[in-house]
Amino acid sequence: MQYALWYNLIMKTIATISTPIGRGAIAIVRMSGDNALEIASRIFTTKKLNSFIDAQPNYMYYGKLDCGSFADNALAVFFKAPNSYTGEDVVEFQCHGGIRLINEALKTCINEGCEPAGKGEFTKRAFLNGKIALSDAEGIIDMINGESIASLNAGYRLAKGEIAQNIAKIQDSLLDCISELEASLDYPEEMEEQAKSNASVCIKNTVDELTKLYSTSKIGEYIKQGINVAIIGQANVGKSSLLNALLGRERAIVTDIAGTTRDSLEEYVEVEGVMLKLIDTAGIRETDDVVESIGVERSIEAAKGSDIILFVTEAGRELNEYEKSLIDKFDENNLLILVINKSDKAKDDRDGAHVSAKNRQGLEELKKSIVDTFIDKNVDTSGSIITNQRHATSVKNALDSVKNALSSFETMPIECTLIDLRDAYFSLGEITGNTASEDIINNIFERFCLGK
Repeated sequence: MQYALWYNLIMKTIATISTPIGRGAIAIVRMSGDNALEIASRIFTTKKLNSFIDAQPNYMYYGKLDCGSFADNALAVFFKAPNSYTGEDVVEFQCHGGIRLINEALKTCINEGCEPAGKGEFTKRAFLNGKIALSDAEGIIDMINGESIASLNAGYRLAKGEIAQNIAKIQDSLLDCISELEASLDYPEEMEEQAKSNASVCIKNTVDELTKLYSTSKIGEYIKQGINVAIIGQANVGKSSLLNALLGRERAIVTDIAGTTRDSLEEYVEVEGVMLKLIDTAGIRETDDVVESIGVERSIEAAKGSDIILFVTEAGRELNEYEKSLIDKFDENNLLILVINKSDKAKDDRDGAHVSAKNRQGLEELKKSIVDTFIDKNVDTSGSIITNQRHATSVKNALDSVKNALSSFETMPIECTLIDLRDAYFSLGEITGNTASEDIINNIFERFCLGK
């Protein structure tokens, strides 16, 4: 499968702009392929060399980029295969960052024989040339799209191959087990007893490893996507004030008039590297106002769909009947923290988070408790964590297959066990890419931007 993809790319030298389009100090045009150095030598000259064809790898040259109708003072660097990002010969030009200028530089490369690169084509070539695993490529996407320190760190660990290395070890173990069991079918008298004994240990160890790995997927989801936090409660208990205090700035309008917030407001705050998506909902009360009623219904639905609910009430009084009826709208699947606001004004002994949005008291403790609810401190987040839903699905499928193999191992023929073990091997290979379909590979790289 990968060879078919590679064959479609062979003999093509590609080029594109690798920096965002716009005016800036520097813009980069990147070429990759067998003819990259030759094409560069026809359009770039430097006093350091008679011809750029003699360029020293990994050395940056200052010279002139000739675009026909004009020239630009530019820098050029040559990366020689296989020691480049793509595993092919790569040349990069650093030009001045004018919109028309950089487009003309790209057009010059294309006129000299390059083909325009597609989305993610440089990284796809790195994968097809064995420079990175498929999961490494997805880590690069996660780093580009990361919005919190935790998600950036998770993307970096994925990009540098931690997941791929872990999965490869499990695959190697499964492959050894499969090979030995298959051989025992041909030589049952000599090998069957030892092969089954080894397989039993391998299968049990694999179940344990995959169970541990899969258990990190929920934490990984919160690290990557953030935690959705709905702020809900009766009108005028200080929900918008709480949002503003948590953000450290005035985002929501705060007045003494009930019903000020009529629709949900969404803002983000980072806590211990994890992103919290704060959703300030409309104050919930009985009302004849059609617009406000819609806002109330949206508030309840937003809260039900969130990861955790901050139910805001006031210090110094018990929950009223209307507030109790609101809490009853949520079930055991909805995590709820009672946030007792205005704690600076009245004493309150109830269990919950005691805060004063006005005086910014208790806010750090509240934010930390939210993160601690979802990020298990006993899980080593510096190790392999599944942060990608595709990877979680593949690990779960592999785990199910290995569990099936374990349950049928003693009672079913070896051939049945082998079917489950092969299924597990191929499910894990979808993560690293060694058994991934062409559709999966193309879908992943289409998520990249041009030039990467």
